[in-house]
Amino acid sequence: MSYRIDESIISNFLTNHTRPLQLSALPSDPASRRCPICRDSYHAQDPSYLHPLLPADNPEYPVQVLNCGACRHIFGRHCIERQIRASQPWSHVCPLCRVSWFPAPNAARTGMVGEVENALSALARVEIQDEGVRNEMEIVERGLEAIRERLYSQRWI
Repeated sequence: MSYRIDESIISNFLTNHTRPLQLSALPSDPASRRCPICRDSYHAQDPSYLHPLLPADNPEYPVQVLNCGACRHIFGRHCIERQIRASQPWSHVCPLCRVSWFPAPNAARTGMVGEVENALSALARVEIQDEGVRNEMEIVERGLEAIRERLYSQRWI
């Protein structure tokens, strides 16, 4: 079985379920100032950087997991991404408490997300002159967007 996690799921998780922390927000004990995975010290986040598109040469900075059950752990940004991209059976869970951040990769669910994205793209390309048909197409588009949001929510992806 493949444990590869789709790029859209990774991006969704990093965008909606992690937040960068200022070093001043961390407890003052030395252990809290290091990533629990790699044990490297955290550095301040570059204020011009837009989370989560991290350049490879950016120093490790702390991010906190949010909206994932009881897990509120803090990790280095590089390490949390490496954890998810490892393509292992445990890549979708917290390495400290084992809370599932999102369901394990599932080919059927990933296929559904792709089909919804393709349908939305196709709708965006269609130009309709008839107002009645255009209104019906907008209803279809809103329905597909709602399905996409449900698929991307933590419960499903």
